[in-house]
Amino acid sequence: MQFVEKKISELVEYENNPRVNEHSVEPVMRSIASFGFKQPIVIDRNNVIVCGHTRYKAAIKLGLETVPCVVADDLTEDEVRAYRLVDNKSGECSEWAMEKLEAELANIDFDLCDWDFPEFSLPDIPAVPDIPAVPDIPKEMQYKEQFGITIDCKDEVEQRQAFEYVTAGGYQARIVSI
Repeated sequence: MQFVEKKISELVEYENNPRVNEHSVEPVMRSIASFGFKQPIVIDRNNVIVCGHTRYKAAIKLGLETVPCVVADDLTEDEVRAYRLVDNKSGECSEWAMEKLEAELANIDFDLCDWDFPEFSLPDIPAVPDIPAVPDIPKEMQYKEQFGITIDCKDEVEQRQAFEYVTAGGYQARIVSI
């Protein structure tokens, strides 16, 4: 594996790239403009892009003449195809640890509001108005506001663990299988 600076004109988009990334180009452009080109484009020995099509498109729109690249010349053609898919797909497996995200957002001196990432903006939740009591109905029959959540589990074991966790926290819960 070697790091090289390549002219944009030397790079070749992989013609069968299954990833549709047009909506990501603008945020990546802004990231490169704000922080610099911190993640190289991975190319094969023929300068075909393995990973980094979005960075490539962003670099073109920014008018960059060269970009940093990693040459993955240690992989077979099948490994390149597999790596291309795994690299793109693996990011979809991630989730946000909301408490840590909130702490990061609270302690960052950088405005992320302009980036249009819904996870980075905590919505204002309007207060629920008081519901007046219905006259002439005994209090025990009046509407009682209730709140709940649904947790999707992959199997019965995870369902049981989630149930035990929630009830151990002092909440009422019930197990429902659909």
